Amino acid sequence: MQTKHMFVDTDSIFFKVAYKSKNQSELRKNYNSFCNKMKLEVSDKMINPFTEELNVLYAVKGKDNYRKQLSADYKSTRPELDKDIRDKLNYLHKHAVSKGAIQADGMEADDLVAIWAHEALDRKEDYVICGIDKDLLQIPGQHYNYGKDTWQLINEEEGLHNLYLQCLTGDNTDNIPGLKGIGPKKAAKILAGVPLSRQWNKIKATWKEHNQPIKQLELSHKLLRMLTSWKEYEDIKAYIQDKTIISESNDVQKQSDKVS
Repeated sequence: MQTKHMFVDTDSIFFKVAYKSKNQSELRKNYNSFCNKMKLEVSDKMINPFTEELNVLYAVKGKDNYRKQLSADYKSTRPELDKDIRDKLNYLHKHAVSKGAIQADGMEADDLVAIWAHEALDRKEDYVICGIDKDLLQIPGQHYNYGKDTWQLINEEEGLHNLYLQCLTGDNTDNIPGLKGIGPKKAAKILAGVPLSRQWNKIKATWKEHNQPIKQLELSHKLLRMLTSWKEYEDIKAYIQDKTIISESNDVQKQSDKVS
């Protein structure tokens, strides 16, 4: 039997279910029903039941997130959720983990989905990414948007281009700075006709034209870009550790200078 994969960014499902469910029984029922319906949709589209099987992996929020170590402002402007919704989301999270969902410790659920997808890509195995977050469109492969019930195929060039567009617009939802006045349409126009190999230079030139520091662009890029391997995760942790050590060393030096 040939194995195909279904990688799910599950956190958005929790919100969808939480707002339509009144109690814990409904939460479990609606979550399980939603997941089963989604799996059937993917199976009908991708699987030959006689020769193929579907491996389903659900990624959920874990402990910590390296992006918050990169920037204290990351997601800092999100409004606080109502306690009832928070309780429902926490219950769904525990329920999903008890059913086999995997916690994305140290990163975000969509990072874990991205790593799984690139691992499957390296093995030359077919997969579909299920989710509604636009960040997922950085990942090459087949995408199923369970919110809109739509399918989309993204190649590697399109995935990188989608990331570059975000480097111009930023992400207000996650409080990641972009360029003032640059939305999706203007960003697409700026990069229109520019070869992919030159788009990063075009982005840097555009930031300079807006008198914005390139260091902020580089930080925004790190915050926006999804991981593609476990090695990248270890590299980013090492980068954060090095920055912390340098910062602490500078603080000690400043204190020493004051005493002197």
